[in-house]
Order: sequence, then structure tokens, then C-alpha cells
Amino acid sequence: MKVLTLLPRPVGLGVILSGLALLAACSYTHESIPEPACPSTPVSVSYKTDVLPILQDDCYRCHSAANYNKTFPDGSNGTLNMESFAALSTWTHPIGGAESYIVGSIRQLPGYNKMPFDGKNGPDACEIAIIKAWVDAGAPNN
Repeated sequence: MKVLTLLPRPVGLGVILSGLALLAACSYTHESIPEPACPSTPVSVSYKTDVLPILQDDCYRCHSAANYNKTFPDGSNGTLNMESFAALSTWTHPIGGAESYIVGSIRQLPGYNKMPFDGKNGPDACEIAIIKAWVDAGAPNN
């Protein structure tokens, strides 16, 4: 059956080709979209100025002295007190993988405990980049 016989008479081949061109222009591409650069990533990362506020906002709800070893409704517990720099620094070294425990966990890489466990209210990509830069610099207490 011819397509032109299904369409009203005034519609011609040009209209059909224009429609196909429009559909082709709107088609899905498989190219990945690069993530935007973080405009606020400092060149020199400070624990007290850059990292600590992220931990306080995103991690202390489970990883604070008040929640240390507290069992949460999902059965997990906050076995790391991030309020203590000494305790936190033990998790900044690579443990069984290429990343430190803290970076592997917040990036939710395979083989690490995914943090936050509920997938909500965790550091965004730029905050993770700041923490990773701090860890890569040796995780200084500065």
C-alpha cells in the first residue's frame, strides 16, 4: 500500500520528507554528556574550611558521637565517628582497592560500603571531588 494514498491529497512528498528530517533531528544519541566542572573546587583543599562542612552537612546524621554504634531502623549503624579527625583519618587510606574507604564509599564504587546507605542526602559530585582532592593530598589536618 502506498503511503501517499493514506494521506489527504494536498500532502506531498516534501511534507513527508520534512517530517522525517525533523524526527531524525530529535533522535536519541548515545553520546555521554560530560559532567560540568565544579567551579568552587579549591586548588588547595583544607580539611577545616572545605571538607569538614561537607561531612557535617552530609555525614554527621549517622557518623557523629551521638550516633556512634547506634542501630538505625534499616539495621545499619554508625560505626565511624567523623567528628574525630583521628578516627576519620584511618579511613582516608586505600583499603583493598584503588580508592580510600571514604572516597570509594561516597562514590559508591563496587567493593565499598555505599554511603550514604539510603542513597539520600549524600555529597554531590563537586563535594566528592573536594573530598577526593583532600585525600589525594594526604588528608592533612589543616
